[in-house]
Amino acid sequence: MKRSAVSELIKWKENGTSVPFLLVGTKGTGKTYLAIEFSLAYYPQYLYVNFELNKAANDFFTDKILSGYSVAETVATFFQIEERYLSELVVIFDEVSFCPTLFEALKGKEPFAVIAISGVTTSLQNKEHFHVCHLFPLGFDEFLSAVGSDWYIDIIQGHFQQLKPVPDIVHQELMALFEEYLVVGGMPAAINEYISSKSVNNVSEIHYNILNRMESVMEHICDEKKAGKAKQIMQVLSEQLMRENKKFRFNSIRKGVTYALYQDSILALEECGMVLRLNEQSKTTHFKLYLPDVGMLSSAFDGIETEETRKALLENYVMQTLVGKEQYQLKFWESDAQAKLEFILQKDNEETPVELRTSTNGKGKSIASFQNIKGKQGQKYYRFGFENFYSTSVLLQVPYYAIFCL
Repeated sequence: MKRSAVSELIKWKENGTSVPFLLVGTKGTGKTYLAIEFSLAYYPQYLYVNFELNKAANDFFTDKILSGYSVAETVATFFQIEERYLSELVVIFDEVSFCPTLFEALKGKEPFAVIAISGVTTSLQNKEHFHVCHLFPLGFDEFLSAVGSDWYIDIIQGHFQQLKPVPDIVHQELMALFEEYLVVGGMPAAINEYISSKSVNNVSEIHYNILNRMESVMEHICDEKKAGKAKQIMQVLSEQLMRENKKFRFNSIRKGVTYALYQDSILALEECGMVLRLNEQSKTTHFKLYLPDVGMLSSAFDGIETEETRKALLENYVMQTLVGKEQYQLKFWESDAQAKLEFILQKDNEETPVELRTSTNGKGKSIASFQNIKGKQGQKYYRFGFENFYSTSVLLQVPYYAIFCL
């Protein structure tokens, strides 16, 4: 599958690979596949070791480095290759967080190219020595490319730039593909199953398997108590998103539970990419939790179709798309009068409100309330919905399938 992140790997190689490349992201996003495919395309040979699956390798690297061996000496000894040949190769250290001694030893001084992979996104303390790239589930544009409809991408981007409607038949085709994406999501294994079987029937099983693999990483970075609380959060997450008020409520776990008791577990879930957290603009202890992939949330709903599950899927899709773009700081907003906006896009000290539409009805009352309270009447805002592109002096209507253009 064509991934936009490959451009980061190419840039890294063209700049001389003077620092290791760190590819981070939650389980199932295709990090290992991307690293190997890139290595096959740009190097005569690669060496590979997975520290999560190969405990003997983990022990070997830890013992050698603690004994004073350099990383190069350790690699040459482990793979039984002369050290002088390493300069022609790329070495892939998969799930390097399972071998912290090695990770701390990688300081950008190796005589060979290094691609390190980690399912832990934020707790690695040595990241300043790396070219860091975060791999997310495939966005809708990458999904279009994977299913052989990449010619749509240029059409969407062109019409987004001008905010002019695409032909109605194209709009309907794209909305149909978008509905499929809400079920399949962006995990490569699920998309492969969808392509090969021409059906969404088996993608839920794949999503559950990916979730189990995520839990294995979470258990690695947590003690038993913290991991147990993290699992409790995951068990009620989809139930929370079925409600009209989607802010996370700890009393759904049990009465008397507070944020303070669970904040470390929430952080752990974020670190291993199992949840995406969206804070309220003015109250950081008020937040929503989403899954990293909309297809996984669709599977978690297990066929339950209500107005609120529909809204949750759309919110999750927008959240993962905008997080994957890494362009904005995201918040949600509520007023005391119950007006609410699911997203505020913050960038360069400017904020742009977003109205999400679950139908073609509505008059944007929450947008008006936000503008009045903030004193920003006439401010431009986005509306994400099912309608075609259009704009007014203040409104920028963007179809859901085009959000990747932001």
